[in-house]
Amino acid sequence: MAPSGSLAAVLFDLDNDGDLDLVTSDFNSAPRILVSNLAQVRAIHWLQVQLIGSTLNRDGLGALVKSSHRAHIPNKTTARADTLSQSSLPLYFGLGDDAVVSRVEVLWPSGRNQAIKEGIK
Repeated sequence: MAPSGSLAAVLFDLDNDGDLDLVTSDFNSAPRILVSNLAQVRAIHWLQVQLIGSTLNRDGLGALVKSSHRAHIPNKTTARADTLSQSSLPLYFGLGDDAVVSRVEVLWPSGRNQAIKEGIK
């Protein structure tokens, strides 16, 4: 017995312009590529975070990443969890009207806490 249908999708920044694009694949059909043009319509501010661990779990699966910036709310924090169900390993943060991130904090599954306050672009 074989499945009669299956759908897979991945959400990531295919053209590296800051807006997320979508690739879908259905059983027995060609993939569909849906490219967002939001970055061509208006200026967007975003941050891409790629976790690289030093020992086991080098991709940081299970880590919690927090980004702090000032989009309309002082010290606004946005959090993303990097899990096995994540579409792709880089994590993307939309920054609203802010072009600057003041702090990125990573809570590693091992319990280690890491913060970066400088050199964030």
